Amino acid sequence: MRKKYISNEQGDLSFLSIFIIVAINMLLAFMLLFASVKINCINIRNAAKMELNNVSARIYADTFHSQREANLGSYMADLHLSAAYQNALEAGFINGMESRIALDTEDYTISNINLSFNQHPGKIEYVVTCEASFRIRMFGNLFPPITQQITLTGSHNTKY
Repeated sequence: MRKKYISNEQGDLSFLSIFIIVAINMLLAFMLLFASVKINCINIRNAAKMELNNVSARIYADTFHSQREANLGSYMADLHLSAAYQNALEAGFINGMESRIALDTEDYTISNINLSFNQHPGKIEYVVTCEASFRIRMFGNLFPPITQQITLTGSHNTKY
């Protein structure tokens, strides 16, 4: 019976063969779509990590200057009480992200970018949160977006 399917001279395909081919194609398409979402998410995280490094460098420069002038307490008060300083750090972070990757493409949209600061004994911790909404197009249909919450944390030591 197997030989009959292999040597069938009519060129007909069985329904089972067609189903297997379609199922394999759908599985491959889903795996490629899943991989592209993962790759985009990795690219977004890498850009955010690079910008966190820039925030860390700016905080390092500011804390070094404050420590040299012996007023680290004043800097820490600025960091926590001055909305303008926090907004400047957040705006610098967002502008840096925009220069590294597009925040809105046909595949995803990055929104609700928030940079917050926490002070712990001997260090400043900064936390970036954002939402990445991935638009899924598969087999000619547009599916509801998948939203991933992205959270990255960095810190900077204030004691030397």
